[in-house]
Amino acid sequence: MVDTLQVSFEEDGFATIQMMNGENRFQLSIIDEWNRALDKVLENKNTKGLLIKGMGRFFSNGIDLNWLGEQEGDSRRKFMDGLHRMLVRVLVFPVPTAALINGHAFGAGAFLALACDFRLMRPDRGWLCWPETAIGMRFGDNLLKVAKSKIPPGIAQKEALVYAKRLTGPEAKRLQFADVLTEEAKMPAEARVLISGALGRNGISRELLQNTKTDMYGTELHHIISKL
Repeated sequence: MVDTLQVSFEEDGFATIQMMNGENRFQLSIIDEWNRALDKVLENKNTKGLLIKGMGRFFSNGIDLNWLGEQEGDSRRKFMDGLHRMLVRVLVFPVPTAALINGHAFGAGAFLALACDFRLMRPDRGWLCWPETAIGMRFGDNLLKVAKSKIPPGIAQKEALVYAKRLTGPEAKRLQFADVLTEEAKMPAEARVLISGALGRNGISRELLQNTKTDMYGTELHHIISKL
């Protein structure tokens, strides 16, 4: 099986998970690969920050809907449960996370970016979009809980979730989805600055960081967190 993710570690304590499968869409086997990649990051005790990025035109175009349409009953449920657990795992990950949104991030790809602590986008290319309303789908309870854990009520929820607006980098920055706008080549360095600044001079233990994230974001997601 060809790996669709590449995990790398740098001497400065930062790990990178790079998606490298075209549009980087999610299937059940790819969810399994994500969990193995996250395990590998945690096994490296020197890792103090995780960068997640795509390649080329895409960060991630979300669920592979053609694949999902071919699945039946238990397979569909198993996939969606796995996707929810993976997103929540990133949401409460015990080291700081940054999404380097090099290109389009749609649907589950946008949820993956949202689950990270920081998001960096290009000012000139790439949309951040939750297209469910536009394509006649509903989010489902678990995905809405993930969304509401990060997206405040008001204009941000209206534009991003209700009306499925395709947000450019500047629009995402206006709505406080994007922390930094910069060219792709500068994203890793900018992400390191964000994470290092968040950790501060004395750092934050993995256990405390995960517990605090769980306290902040996990009130309505405890049924998933308890199974991680």
